[in-house]
Amino acid sequence: MASTSDTSHIFFYNLKEFPLIIDGRINLTDFLAATNDLVILVERLGKIFKPVKYDMQGNIDKIKSFYVFDGSSCLLEVMLNEINDGKCNGAEGVLWLNRAILFFELIFQEILKCLQVNNYDINLTKIYIIAYESSVKKYHNWVIQQLFALICKMSPSFKEIMSSLEVEKDMGGFELKLASYNDKLHLIRCKIDDFFVEHNLFQ
Repeated sequence: MASTSDTSHIFFYNLKEFPLIIDGRINLTDFLAATNDLVILVERLGKIFKPVKYDMQGNIDKIKSFYVFDGSSCLLEVMLNEINDGKCNGAEGVLWLNRAILFFELIFQEILKCLQVNNYDINLTKIYIIAYESSVKKYHNWVIQQLFALICKMSPSFKEIMSSLEVEKDMGGFELKLASYNDKLHLIRCKIDDFFVEHNLFQ
């Protein structure tokens, strides 16, 4: 097992987690930093995920281009100000980014289920299909659905991804980090979803 001192250089162990929700506020700068790191993680899943990476990055760039913010800005407040001005360009970027976040939340959730019962023979193709069908598939046309089916089938194996992340010798540490990461991701994702429901946006 790798020790803590051996992991300081490893990207996965330094992956920025999504910020805590404090007094109902989501720090926008910290949210974007976490989503940027998630995009890098997606890149580590294999070249086949490039379309997903570019789509996520496009929505991050859209948020940055439509919103003026600083280190203390709250994502929800910035979106609300935009909505009150009769616009939703930045909010639409948040919407699609949040849908992608759900896709990966479900992937991580399924991986954790396997790890918690010491099942390391993980069928990622099956997991990707489960996550896709439970998240973004309903928003995609037939062509994009076929592209995702191809991505699911051609993605690297779980063992190959663990090697790419440099965590194959520390599965216990990987599981702990992934659980902590996904817990915070889930809370942020749900808070953003609740915002869209509350304001009857994109329903």
